[in-house]
Amino acid sequence: MLSRRLLLGGAAGAAAVALTGCDALAGLTPGTTPVLPAPDPSVPAHAALIGVRRRLDAAAAADLTDDQAGLIAWARRLSDEQHAATSLAVPAPWSPAPASPAPDAASALAALADALAGAERAFARQALDATTARPLTWASMAAWCAATSAELPEPRANREPARGVLLPAAQTAQEAAQDALDAASAALYGLQVAAGYAGLDAGERGHFAERLAFWAQLRDRLDAQARQDALALAPAPPWFDVRRPADRTDAYALAARAQANALPALGGGLAHAHPGSRGTLIEALAGVAVDVPRWSGLLERWPGLPRT
Repeated sequence: MLSRRLLLGGAAGAAAVALTGCDALAGLTPGTTPVLPAPDPSVPAHAALIGVRRRLDAAAAADLTDDQAGLIAWARRLSDEQHAATSLAVPAPWSPAPASPAPDAASALAALADALAGAERAFARQALDATTARPLTWASMAAWCAATSAELPEPRANREPARGVLLPAAQTAQEAAQDALDAASAALYGLQVAAGYAGLDAGERGHFAERLAFWAQLRDRLDAQARQDALALAPAPPWFDVRRPADRTDAYALAARAQANALPALGGGLAHAHPGSRGTLIEALAGVAVDVPRWSGLLERWPGLPRT
């Protein structure tokens, strides 16, 4: 659970957001609609958060595989944290009426994937809103949506257990930008070492090439933004202390670790660096959160927030 409540503000005076379509959940009979809080009109992304929870509840009632059921249960528990972290009442416990027919699993998961995609966009917009008090929390939730959606077809067992969550420590814009640039450089170096393992097949080499391009582009974009913001950043070290992988498992673990280790610094950059880099870092958090589980790393609960 959250070790410090993250109170968020939105655009005061924004028009109320309607939950269009959220009450019509396939497979739920009358009287089984979950009881969820009303969104705060000043925080537009609340509507998307509630919509995701409705779809999670509907999916939980479907005839899922054990792996899918485990992922949905994990996501519903995290949904409680997300509500609390964004100053929204935690949903009341819900389960379908005993006589309710189980919703079709494929339809329920497809609807959930659509809700997660919409929420990712809504949360990213909320993070970009200049009046949002804690943009990193919304950006982290957007990244979580992307990563969780990617897991729906074939869930993995590597899901992060409950942990304490804190906001990043205070930094100057200079410090935050430097840490984000250093983290991108370190991730790029670690991936280069992992990609050097000789036993990779063509598909794995292609995936490594894509990730190397991602991190090189992110490093260059962060450096360019810092120059635009008149921040004089130090260049990254020419090398990092990274052990070469002994086998494919080592290479995968290094790829996951090199990227996951960068997440808190990218989050700090989003929270404290100049706003010009915010869009770049929101995209980066999502990209990293999606990719880390592909290399056997954890599906994170709060990508980009400090780990306790």
